[in-house]
Amino acid sequence: MSIFKLKYVNTTGLLYKEAVKIREALFFKNMMNSSDLIQDSFESKGIHLVCLDQDEVIGTGRLNIENSTSIISQMAIKRSHQKQGVGAKILNELVKYSKEKEVINIKVSARETAVAFYNKFNFVANGDKYPSQKTGIIHQQMVLKIN
Repeated sequence: MSIFKLKYVNTTGLLYKEAVKIREALFFKNMMNSSDLIQDSFESKGIHLVCLDQDEVIGTGRLNIENSTSIISQMAIKRSHQKQGVGAKILNELVKYSKEKEVINIKVSARETAVAFYNKFNFVANGDKYPSQKTGIIHQQMVLKIN
């Protein structure tokens, strides 16, 4: 079994560019404006985390902190590495980082298919499901309250 490593990266490095390719492939495939959709208002200010298998980027997540709330977004795992604990590893690290910054809430906008995943980490649904403005895919706002 592989040993996966986590690494925070900046937006100018090769590992970040590899992470963007994963996000494009999983979230915005065949969309003409995929680059614009990734380079949203959160991207340049985001804290970017990648998961490596050897030197290969296999997963990524983005964290932004506004006031006392963390926003985790753009979590994506290569299809070849899904269901192997990579998403859990990334999410746990981003939650840990958020707690160190003394946030009160952590929010995610989860695809409908990922709600059960976030439930395992004590995130709870908040409000009604809605279509993503970027893709039209149904999402659910979820929140983890920090003690």
